[in-house]
Amino acid sequence: GVDNLFPHHENEIAQSECCYQRPLANHWFHVEHLLVDHRKMSKSLGNFYTLRDLMQKGFSGLEVRYLLLGAHYRMQLQFSMDSLIAARHSLERVQACVRRLQDLVEEGRHGEDVASLLTKAGHDFKTALLQDLQIASALSVLFDLIRELHCLIDQHQLGSNQARKALVVLVDWNKVLGLMTFDEEVVPSHLLERLKARDEARRQKDFSKSDQIREELWELGYRIEDTPKGGRLKRR
Repeated sequence: GVDNLFPHHENEIAQSECCYQRPLANHWFHVEHLLVDHRKMSKSLGNFYTLRDLMQKGFSGLEVRYLLLGAHYRMQLQFSMDSLIAARHSLERVQACVRRLQDLVEEGRHGEDVASLLTKAGHDFKTALLQDLQIASALSVLFDLIRELHCLIDQHQLGSNQARKALVVLVDWNKVLGLMTFDEEVVPSHLLERLKARDEARRQKDFSKSDQIREELWELGYRIEDTPKGGRLKRR
């Protein structure tokens, strides 16, 4: 943190380099403070959370990561539970786009337009990173691309081939962000059977039974996402 810039890090450098006769580090990032109620989060003030605390409250590591990435490391960040909930909603938007691209099976039109869109987005993303790691600006580029991809899918202008190219771009960006998941979640087989029963109930227009199974799965910790291929279970 910036409060350790002097003399703490100078002491660490002096001790380490005297002992080992080589540089301790090539780069130092002195990060601004995390705030709670406009006061620095610290043990001495008793206003700090551990990752374990937040996960016991139902938040995931990805949600915490997204929140911390949202502010530039030279800027102070105001922490709250509401900000974590907002991070959760943002991640859901990102992951929904990934799943939609993975599920796309039809052929689209205007492939050249998609290619130019991905090229421009890639340029803007890397430009943001080169400006002193402006991750917030890079995330803005990500959400702009997500909005454009949704529009193209809705207009039947994005096909499966273009979707795969978009996924390649997102996988590349995720090497920096570490926010997206691309592997299908392993769901217990007995829950998949209940999902099949729910899909069958919908086909039979037995909406009462369908809703009953949906609530049952929700209580077991899963929500149903309806796709062109049928329902899919995601851990909630």
